[in-house]
Amino acid sequence: MTNYFLYDSHTAFEHALTSLKSLNELIENRHQAGYIRHEKLQEWVILGRFSFDSCGNCMKYIDSPIPAEVFPKLPQIMTQDDFWRFVELFSPTDKKYSFTCSMNSSIPPSYLICPECKTGWTVGNCHNAVVEHKTELVSLERYTHHRCVTLETLNDVMNTLWNTGYGAVWRVQSDKPIRNDKYIDHTIVDSDLGRKYQWQKNERGWITPDVSYRIQPGDEAMVNIWTYRHHNCHRQYLASTEKKYFLDIFTEAGFKNITLAETQNEYCRCDRCAPWYVVCADNHYFLIGWRKRVINIEMDSPRIDFAKLFATEETTKGSNNIHAWGRKKCIEYLTTIKNILK
Repeated sequence: MTNYFLYDSHTAFEHALTSLKSLNELIENRHQAGYIRHEKLQEWVILGRFSFDSCGNCMKYIDSPIPAEVFPKLPQIMTQDDFWRFVELFSPTDKKYSFTCSMNSSIPPSYLICPECKTGWTVGNCHNAVVEHKTELVSLERYTHHRCVTLETLNDVMNTLWNTGYGAVWRVQSDKPIRNDKYIDHTIVDSDLGRKYQWQKNERGWITPDVSYRIQPGDEAMVNIWTYRHHNCHRQYLASTEKKYFLDIFTEAGFKNITLAETQNEYCRCDRCAPWYVVCADNHYFLIGWRKRVINIEMDSPRIDFAKLFATEETTKGSNNIHAWGRKKCIEYLTTIKNILK
């Protein structure tokens, strides 16, 4: 059987749709063909929800409209040309459709489950996955004696725990993933540009070992973590985690009687961003929520003018709102407000 039939034919996609594992394998095979062997592939539309390009990428249709939802009778497997002919043929005469794709398909690995509802993923529901990505520095010492199994090397940890777990996909950073105080080197490195540009050789103790590296006491790893949740599970997860996050902030700022009510995100109305909250704290009302990298704090009170109160702060502010750059600043601003409202 030729490579064509393995990943770039109608037959290949028919087989891929028999299981999520097979679909994962086809996506990987197309990626290898396009990015490693530089083959030019056919373009496909699958399930009316995913677009496969000629370079080896699998992309997901996002936002509205979604082809599968607009055209319920759309065939599961189509070339890109046949797809557009179908769209033109079955569209209303006064309607011209355009579709948007994300470069991230969000298709979960077949072995994962949703950490919220504990159910698995299939070909039929993989389009419903929402991916959360975060980077964490984790201690490796806690893995060296996991359930009476000694994990001596970085490869042991990755293959025994991270790559076979059910909650998320864990991968160490490719560049300088391991840190340990024992690797700190304060040697001054000279620069051809002069003394001004000298630096310390390894002031924080980062190294880039291979997977056979033996874990040492004190080792930490920089890990990328991808978690896959169903759309509704993701919304519930965001709402609960954000609610606790802001409850803790108001508590640390000194407020006592605090209630939070979920409300519409006033910055981004997509279904992936967390909601905002109307907060009643000691009988004073706030509106709080994230705007990308800042926390928006709003309050209508004749006693509080944010622009005057925080005149020296280099951030966006108005008479009834201010942007806090992170948790620490948010607590600082709310503490100041709390002291005025006493």
